[in-house]
Amino acid sequence: MLNRRSPASVAALLILAATALSGCGSSGSAQEAGLEIAAPAEQRLIALTDLDQRVARVGHRLAVANAALCPAVRNSAGWLLHAASQYSAELRPHAESRFGLDGDLPGLLAVPEGSAADLAGLRRGDLLLRVNGEALTRGVDRRTAAFEGVEVNIRKLDLALAEGPVEVTFRRGDAELTARITPQRACGYDVQLDPSDELNARADGKRLYITTAMAGFTATDDELAVVLGHELAHHVLGHRGWHEAETRGRQTQTVPALSETAGGTERQADRVGLYLAARAGFDSSIAPAFWRRFGAYNWRVRYPQWNHPSAEARARALEDVQAEISARRASGQPLVP
Repeated sequence: MLNRRSPASVAALLILAATALSGCGSSGSAQEAGLEIAAPAEQRLIALTDLDQRVARVGHRLAVANAALCPAVRNSAGWLLHAASQYSAELRPHAESRFGLDGDLPGLLAVPEGSAADLAGLRRGDLLLRVNGEALTRGVDRRTAAFEGVEVNIRKLDLALAEGPVEVTFRRGDAELTARITPQRACGYDVQLDPSDELNARADGKRLYITTAMAGFTATDDELAVVLGHELAHHVLGHRGWHEAETRGRQTQTVPALSETAGGTERQADRVGLYLAARAGFDSSIAPAFWRRFGAYNWRVRYPQWNHPSAEARARALEDVQAEISARRASGQPLVP
């Protein structure tokens, strides 16, 4: 399991794998960090895609459980898609062999348990061919990695799901099968793994990003949910705006006003993010210990920075938030921050 490896070795392995994908670039150097980065291409691919699945699993739970609080929502199949054309020439043969990928056609990299795709009988390794009878495009053969082709196919799937249940035709091994997917309402923000040896996560109004190093540092799904919940909270609180919802089958909605939290946007996102993790069934009580462990590992967060409290200050504040969550649970009150 990845979470049993040291954070440094996880980060090193994943940086090399991720930088072989299009649209991805590292803001730091694994060599500069003194990390061991030598690993066969197939091993790097496995490390990256395993972490992708973990991030997708946690992101899906957060998105479905908190749809009522998100300003942008969508009808979601819950899957994580990829295509052969996204991979570098070095990794592409391994991706094609391992996942049955072909050109720009979207393949299922992750199918979180309980997602609409899972309930419809789809599974990792299936290759999507048609949606509602309309063919998806294989595209042209490319030597370099590119995302544009598969993005067109993903947009077509998103727009079809926005209208309600869809029928998809897919390839599984040598068989061509069909399934009817009844989408679930979810927050309308994608979660993306960002290749970098920086321990960081961010939100830009359209997506949540977490670096390979940060995702690899989290030891459990509960810790990962604390990090992603914080970034999702920036969207819930309106710190990040998105005005292009309709272009990808997303819709905007009016959300309930949340109680105010003093201390700036980061402290607000800490508080609301812990609620979002708890609402999704994650163990939010681990957050203070996580921040203390993170502060011990990363000296930069031991001290306050612009709009960011120190790790210890965040841990103490989250102890109070957790007490609040526990009290609400005990009294039967809804977990609305």
